[in-house]
Amino acid sequence: MNAKMVGGSLPLHRHPLGFIEAFCSLGASQERLLRDTGISPAMFEMREINIGFDQFQRLLHNGIEACSRPALGVAVGMRFDWSYWGPVGFVVHCSPSLKLAGEAFRRYLVMSQPHYATHTARPNAYLDADNRVVEPIDYATGSEQQTVLRDFIRDWRLAVTLRLWDLCGNKKVDDPSVHVRLDRPRPSEPTAYRSLPCESLTFDCDEFSISAHRDFVFRRFRPLRKRAFERIIDECERELCRVPERLPFTERVRSHIRAHFRPDLDLETVARQLHLTPRGLSRRLARERASFRHLLHAVRMEITSYQLRYSRLAVEEVAALAGFSCASSLRRAVKSWTGVTVGEIRAVIE
Repeated sequence: MNAKMVGGSLPLHRHPLGFIEAFCSLGASQERLLRDTGISPAMFEMREINIGFDQFQRLLHNGIEACSRPALGVAVGMRFDWSYWGPVGFVVHCSPSLKLAGEAFRRYLVMSQPHYATHTARPNAYLDADNRVVEPIDYATGSEQQTVLRDFIRDWRLAVTLRLWDLCGNKKVDDPSVHVRLDRPRPSEPTAYRSLPCESLTFDCDEFSISAHRDFVFRRFRPLRKRAFERIIDECERELCRVPERLPFTERVRSHIRAHFRPDLDLETVARQLHLTPRGLSRRLARERASFRHLLHAVRMEITSYQLRYSRLAVEEVAALAGFSCASSLRRAVKSWTGVTVGEIRAVIE
């Protein structure tokens, strides 16, 4: 076993094995997939073994070459098993709402894909003026200079995310439709995209996003499975605690605040959710020169800025959503936090 495997950043038994299984189901041989990766079948039986990101990319390249077909990422994403996310993968079967499922996946993604830790701490969706929640699928893939690999990963994320929305969205609401907008030309052979679970899929757009009515995303259902969901989340938290080197405690708290944000969120509530005392939580943050009050304010401003930049909500509506007393209060806070005005933030995307 080489040093890179020992000090690598991806658990082999999570996403890498998931891709191997999916590629094999599409006709690739295991031998071809593992060629020049430094990974051997004997490692599949080992516990807690990691591989390097470059090894993972080599594996993906091998799979793309072995299973060459249009929209391969979609085909792999539709076959990718939830168990390769670890405990959080089973949330799809019992989450009380799509919002809670999505936040759980983002929060615990670090256990399968540690190099996305920074991304998961940032806002990723916004409420638009037509009462629809929009989730852009536009964050970096880590392969921006490799067009084929980048497009494969984006299609894989699209398929996996739509499956999550399909399984965890509340289909009993008045409008359960899910719509997709892609920032790419319509392919000559769009057959693979027809397998995606959505109401509409539009090409040649100015964004890469998924959207649905807020009730579909936020309204809870499956009440009898709540306890199962809570137990899975508890297991995820325990696993996250066992690998603290992957994510600083401050970032864990920031991610938790973002996932459960509401204007009146307080230290006592977050400490209880993290199975800590308020004093214990404050002490651990202090060791990393952080405070709960500062993190809460930072998350509030990040969400506010994101809503202003991407949504069509009026400033007054964003103020109410983020817990400001009025639009003027929001404008002052934004200017103090970002150094620019609300108008300047909104002008960026016009």
